[in-house]
Amino acid sequence: MEEHLLNEFEEFGLNPNKKVLEKCIELLKKYNITPDTLVNHWIGYTATKLNDEAPSLENLILFEKDLAKELSAKTKVKSEPLSESPIIHNITTITQMPGTSSKFSSRNNAGEVVVKYPADDAAINWTRSNESWEPDIQLQGTAETKLTTKYNYMFSRLRDKFEVLEEQINDLGDLMKNKLGIDDFEPNCVLKSETFHTVGRICCDATSGSRLNTSSLLLEGTRNTSSGQSVPLDVSQLKEFSFFPGQVIAVEGSNPTGKKMVVTSITTPPINSVFKTDVSIEVNSPLNMMVACGPFTLPDDLEFAPLVEFIQQVNTLLPHIVIIMGPFVDVKNKKVECGDLDYTYQEQFDIVMRELQSKITNSVQVCIIPSWRDVHYRAVYPTPPFPQENKAQNFSFFSDPCILNVNGVFIALTSTDILFHLSKEEIAVTPHGSDRLGRLVSHLFSQQSFYPLNPPSEEMSIDLEQAEDHCKLSFTPHLLFVPSDLRHFIKNVGGCVVVNMERAVKGFCGGTYSRLQITGEASSVQIKAEIVRL
Repeated sequence: MEEHLLNEFEEFGLNPNKKVLEKCIELLKKYNITPDTLVNHWIGYTATKLNDEAPSLENLILFEKDLAKELSAKTKVKSEPLSESPIIHNITTITQMPGTSSKFSSRNNAGEVVVKYPADDAAINWTRSNESWEPDIQLQGTAETKLTTKYNYMFSRLRDKFEVLEEQINDLGDLMKNKLGIDDFEPNCVLKSETFHTVGRICCDATSGSRLNTSSLLLEGTRNTSSGQSVPLDVSQLKEFSFFPGQVIAVEGSNPTGKKMVVTSITTPPINSVFKTDVSIEVNSPLNMMVACGPFTLPDDLEFAPLVEFIQQVNTLLPHIVIIMGPFVDVKNKKVECGDLDYTYQEQFDIVMRELQSKITNSVQVCIIPSWRDVHYRAVYPTPPFPQENKAQNFSFFSDPCILNVNGVFIALTSTDILFHLSKEEIAVTPHGSDRLGRLVSHLFSQQSFYPLNPPSEEMSIDLEQAEDHCKLSFTPHLLFVPSDLRHFIKNVGGCVVVNMERAVKGFCGGTYSRLQITGEASSVQIKAEIVRL
């Protein structure tokens, strides 16, 4: 167990001492959780409350209080005896038999507001003020035609992948040339003791370890500038930095031996300003939204009690728009993993969709976003929208990721946990107290991509050619939703309001969702938001 726990910490570049490991093992046994669950909780906790401090005996005491609160519903369930004759329910029977999911119903914090934006005490009236008004929802950017028709993923040639990566460096490199005020970049491996500028993407030297560190940093140059060669980077002279595999940067430094570049400064692509558009949403008649991300059932059942609860919340508040992101039938659900289902994957998903379309009142516009974790669907990113046959008139299906234009307000969405994936791979030296979560988000804007990590997380399958068209963030939107297993937050990053509402289910208890009020005039947009426990 100790080795497993140490491996999980090392995934995030942490190396706790013997006494800290012993304390962590004590917590594992006390709360009956796995090492990866404990470490994931720790990463989220320290990112928001301890400024990314390493685990110590002192801060583990505070962490345990937070952990106990999060797992309270689960620990209550542990003490309940199992039924001698368990009854199997699904989403078609859960509404007639409330309380069948004791694990979910035992929660006592439903409706609690955990984050508010702006962070003031002003109460927000969530009542829909204009019931007859319907917002105009349009897809922004490249049409999804290629994703919905012929999408032959897993057939990409290495040459085509190379061309995509090369074009990314060239495009972002042109932006950095303008930022630096230079005419061109020089080869990365030229023997030169004077400082010069070169460009490339960050890679990991596999001979120095499987994970990126200061000893394994490589800069892979372009074919035209550096003949595709890679050069090791010496970053010992930098006071602060932040790197992850796949990141495109410009480097200033010297190469006195021709074998290693001594870096004196780093330049990242500029973050584009928020898109200017004509917005007309009156203050006394705001646009109301609710957003939730799956899974929508507990990890060891397919009763979907949290989804039923969310539908009830939607019908109570009656927002103009509700955005529901997958997974709907999660590949990580224990019943799915062991094949303990009463229906096929597709039939189970169809049951969920029928429940949504029959129960959500038709005055609410519903946007459905898929996930690569939907077991019945295509396990590829970008993920095409679900088929549109037999959908209700107030339902719209979009791809993951996508950008929606709602009456001039640009809303970027992805159900993929890019923040968690980045947090596992990024290495950084930053001033004490810096905003780690904000920095992770800023990487998306700087690299102009919903998923800039390359190679991607081991659980991901990315089609680079389709990602070139459908995963770009070529401008900063007004709103960005990035649901993650990292701790929930709402913050302004570069003029964009970024929301991580986590998921509708967290462990064995209710998770969280977000609700928002948007007003705007001319090119100015005002957003009020909350994250609420389900």
